[in-house]
Amino acid sequence: MRYFFVDPSQIATSRAVIEGAEASHLKNVLRLTRGETVFLVDGSGFEYLALIDRLLPGRVELAITDRKPSAGIAPIRVHAAQGYLKDKKMDRVARQLAELGVARFIPLISERAVVRPASGPSSFRQERWRKISIEALKQCHRGDLMSIEDLIDFKSLLETGRRYDRCILFWEGGTHALTTQQPVGAAVEAQSVLVVLGPEGGFSDQEAAAAEAAGFWIAKLGPRILRAETAAVAACAIVQYLYGDLGPGQKSLDKECPTA
Repeated sequence: MRYFFVDPSQIATSRAVIEGAEASHLKNVLRLTRGETVFLVDGSGFEYLALIDRLLPGRVELAITDRKPSAGIAPIRVHAAQGYLKDKKMDRVARQLAELGVARFIPLISERAVVRPASGPSSFRQERWRKISIEALKQCHRGDLMSIEDLIDFKSLLETGRRYDRCILFWEGGTHALTTQQPVGAAVEAQSVLVVLGPEGGFSDQEAAAAEAAGFWIAKLGPRILRAETAAVAACAIVQYLYGDLGPGQKSLDKECPTA
């Protein structure tokens, strides 16, 4: 059955409205018609079974027949700060991390960043990454939409560390794998994890030292030097294995709706 994203503001008790590109895709590409059943997901933890009711210019109106909490939400909140990469690489990383269940995608300016866009929400590909997040949400049947954060510098990122149960900076100069840095059972206790990943040139020695001084764990991804976009996927997969629902414990989210 087809999945469509609908903004929570467009959902009432028994009605929903799809607009824009989603409506166009439903009508003009898939050629769905009145009376057909579809799944809707609102990105805030719920999904809906709905019947197509009216197909209008620029919008589709639907009758909701069922509502339930989504099962595709990671039990931990992984926030991934990615050192800024060239645009297409950042697009790929955003897509793959959304598929892995990452809650927030934070573009990061660090010392060795090859690309340095001006700071601020309107100066980088924020809307593009949000669209990618929506596509991944539908493809992977995840119930929460990966949030796209504003551009941040390295110093400011370190200052946010106290908000998380775990802060992990992955660096090729690290001396330990993540699993050897933590006490047995520590993963079970974590509810929020900040994962920090470098740009094409990695992090400098000074940045790694500053992160360690700020209480971040410094971890490595094995004996091989990975491309930045590969490292991002590997790191977040490891974190989801240790703390989330990819490991043998397959922990689940107990509450109905997630909080960012």
